[in-house]
Amino acid sequence: MMEKYKSIIPDFEAFQQECQKEPISTVRRNDIKAGEDFEEKLAEDFEFEKASWNDKVYRLKDEKKPGKSMLHWRGEYYVQEESASVPVTILDPRPGDKVLDMCAAPGGKTTQIADRIDNKGLVVANEVSDQRMKSLHANIYRTGAFSVNALNEDGRMIPEDREFDRVLVDAPCSGEGNNCRREEEEMASKQESKDLANLQIDLLEKAFALTKEGGTVVYSTCTFSPYENEYVVSQALENNGVELERIELDFEHERGLENYEELDFGEELSKTVRIYPHHLQSGGMYVAKFRC
Repeated sequence: MMEKYKSIIPDFEAFQQECQKEPISTVRRNDIKAGEDFEEKLAEDFEFEKASWNDKVYRLKDEKKPGKSMLHWRGEYYVQEESASVPVTILDPRPGDKVLDMCAAPGGKTTQIADRIDNKGLVVANEVSDQRMKSLHANIYRTGAFSVNALNEDGRMIPEDREFDRVLVDAPCSGEGNNCRREEEEMASKQESKDLANLQIDLLEKAFALTKEGGTVVYSTCTFSPYENEYVVSQALENNGVELERIELDFEHERGLENYEELDFGEELSKTVRIYPHHLQSGGMYVAKFRC
């Protein structure tokens, strides 16, 4: 399982063992809707513990389905893998910011941004898929994220007539971080990852064009492929006059790769981070943070 990445995952045995397990169910508290008695109400439905690095993330200890709870339907929490809440934490949106979520559906990160800015500011949630817009609208409504304007557009075609303080590019990817339990032959090929990288580079370059000088762009994927991660970021650095900011996290993780096979990314890529399933008992994630 994932033998092709054995050379880049330091504790490969722990990685493999975690890939054979079901990830822990986690929910993220939505303070737009949740009150001071949220944990008391959550305890009526679930045994839980808080994530050590984020007091809004709760790990559920039983097998009940969190999507069936009234707390979910009332928008008091969002069912979201723990690792999926990392990119917005790194983006660090503030009240009053103008923020673009370039690839937004189904809305987990969009609603997290709205919560972080306390609905004070503007969040543009863009989604290219007509079908996925339905889930995006539903989650915006359920969570009370009225600071969000939804946009149905190819991210590469968004007009450059406004400047954002922060942009999140949670890019379409091969999804290996969420699908590491699949057989090797079912995973994306190297060529498929390279093809995706072209789209990812285009989206990232558009994000830079939409971000004001001194603003922040966060690029994230839920895959392990260096072609979709470090290669994309290295190309962005080479061609766009932006800088990487070093990411620091309060939980176990790995630094971004400086090289892979025939590719030399350089020391700068160690400022990015890789999160493997065994780090948080969650999905895999890659995150880079740029200053424009």
